[in-house]
Amino acid sequence: MPGVEDQGISSAGGRGHAFFGLASFNPDEPRCLCETSGAVHKRRWPTVTDPVRVSIYIDPGCPWTWLAAGWLREVAPQRGLLLRWRSLSLVQRDGAELPPSVPEHIRALASEGRIQRVFEALRAQSREDDIGGLYQLWGERLFGGPARTGPPEPPAAELVAELAAAVGLPVEFAAAANDEAWGRALSDSLDVASKACGPHPPSPTIVLDESPTGLSGPVFSPAPTGEAALRAWDAVGVLLAELGFFELRRARTGPPTFAAG
Repeated sequence: MPGVEDQGISSAGGRGHAFFGLASFNPDEPRCLCETSGAVHKRRWPTVTDPVRVSIYIDPGCPWTWLAAGWLREVAPQRGLLLRWRSLSLVQRDGAELPPSVPEHIRALASEGRIQRVFEALRAQSREDDIGGLYQLWGERLFGGPARTGPPEPPAAELVAELAAAVGLPVEFAAAANDEAWGRALSDSLDVASKACGPHPPSPTIVLDESPTGLSGPVFSPAPTGEAALRAWDAVGVLLAELGFFELRRARTGPPTFAAG
């Protein structure tokens, strides 16, 4: 999880990407195409025709991941992204004991694997949209956005069932929170992230479904919005288009910051 060690953008390997939403446009055409009808000029913008399938591997207890998730949700409709949320259990990655440098309140959140079991139960039934909805409510409850004045509190035992009901899930999905049999699915998901980004993938890790490699991060605090959010996504695409690109990193100077608004 970022927040313990310096974290940047890194990739297990690069290649040209027609699936970042950038190459959906013909590079030989202007970004804005104008049609003339008599004396009236109509502006016609190119549209993204094929969705860009993006898998985001997350530990729901990571506040840095929650910030990146908000960034991706804002970018998705404007760059034609189809977001798929995947489990990345930091406890499975690091063992029962997370590194001592992990702050205590983050340690408590990361050890909460119950909601990830629900994610996997939903995925087994191809209910991808419900995973996104459940994660959205979870993040809003734990991290709260700009109104929060302190670190998040560990979730109450009944929170998963409460949120599952709020999303409209049948009760059997909430029951999956206590079913340790879903641990194998969590392990398999971690293995996929490791193959894409190396043996110690952080949360978040992003993998494009058409690519055998992914990237660790990005990490924002606060996350960009508006045009800045789009520029950030486009910049990631430019970096990964460079075959020799592997890593870009700089130190963090503070805790996760949830922008106002």
